[in-house]
Amino acid sequence: MQIRHLEPQARFRTSFAPHPVSNRVSESKLLVFATCTYIIAWYLQVGLRVPILGAIRFEFVLGSILSFCAIIKLIREPFSTPLAKPVMIFIFVLSFYTIFSYDRSQSWEIFIERVIKFSMLAAFLAAFVRTEWALKMVVGAFLLAMLKLGQEGFVGWYSGGMIWQNQGIPRLHGVTPLYRHPNSYSGMAVGCLPFIFYLFPIAKKWQKLLLILLFFFCAIIIIYTGSRTGYVATALLGLYFWREKLEQGKIKYVAVGVAIILIIYILLPEAYIGRMISIFTMEEAEGSSSEARLQIIKDSFSVFVSHPWGIGVAAFPSVRMEMFNRFQDTHNLYLEILTNLSLPGLIAFFFLIYKIIKTNGNIIINTDNKFIKALSRAIIAFIYARLFLGMFGMDTYEIYWWFAVGLTIANFRVFQNSKNKRQYNKNHSIKEPLLRFGIGNNK
Repeated sequence: MQIRHLEPQARFRTSFAPHPVSNRVSESKLLVFATCTYIIAWYLQVGLRVPILGAIRFEFVLGSILSFCAIIKLIREPFSTPLAKPVMIFIFVLSFYTIFSYDRSQSWEIFIERVIKFSMLAAFLAAFVRTEWALKMVVGAFLLAMLKLGQEGFVGWYSGGMIWQNQGIPRLHGVTPLYRHPNSYSGMAVGCLPFIFYLFPIAKKWQKLLLILLFFFCAIIIIYTGSRTGYVATALLGLYFWREKLEQGKIKYVAVGVAIILIIYILLPEAYIGRMISIFTMEEAEGSSSEARLQIIKDSFSVFVSHPWGIGVAAFPSVRMEMFNRFQDTHNLYLEILTNLSLPGLIAFFFLIYKIIKTNGNIIINTDNKFIKALSRAIIAFIYARLFLGMFGMDTYEIYWWFAVGLTIANFRVFQNSKNKRQYNKNHSIKEPLLRFGIGNNK
């Protein structure tokens, strides 16, 4: 090894020599803002709220432009992600069971309108989000949309304008068709809880206030929609949060959990207490939804036994009508997958879920970035929330899974970029002083 004086020209060449890891990240702020706009527009259904935007099909036009840009960007700048294989397998299974379906027209409609369109949200996040700033913008846009939906729920509950009798109790309904049904509206609120729970500790003061407000809105929605699906999912999610705190040795959370349960029970109106109890007793104030669901379960297993290789995407209502002269769908995520996509679909779906959880788990272990770590925890809890809700809901073809896929890929990419940047800076900090003295120079 020689230590010698470098000529000015040699020093110039050395300082600008290529490095195996670069700290430059190419990201279009315009596309990030457009993605945030799309998220808000989709969740709030702005085309129905603003007639002129509905007339020009704003959401469709924006989504088409973003889809084109995302495909081009992903082709030109391919990125390796742990979710690539499970996503492709799941889409292949859905494609197969769309082509070979007992109700091909229905299957094609669901495949195009839900699978293709919803999966593009994952593509937007995978293609456009490269930095922590962009990731925060996307999460902020989602929570802003949830805050607006929550505010509408609060106003609808307080004024009574969105509460009317349903199954023997007054139930809160959403303003837009997407969340008009109490079960869907409750599911929306339950899905917000993981982001509130994990982002709150790292949020700024004004952000904490907004998260508290969102939590208040979500509590109103979950309680007054009277959705037993929401009640069960909230209870299970609460146990998930509780278990995590107990594992950290925080025994005080036992007392906090018991106190919360007692407060809810004391303050809850009698009609909604009866609604909760009916989960176990199967006795309802009005209607017979419990008996109907039991019948659906029996019919679902009969359909699966009769068609063990699957009946096709969203084909259950048609097949059930043909077999039993009953039309309702499965009202269960797992039975929906089993009857529609058979065991290959069930394996593909849970392989995707496993990879989402595992990828975020690895990020949590290997990063010191508080936001990235908190978001990974929120995504995992969000997945569990959707799985809990799936016990009483048909969610296979909904946007939630693609939102989780997109957030996971984006979070993984930001984590990788941050890791590469630290390695680049570390190499630079070690090599640069040595290169100035000619140490390590090949010439």
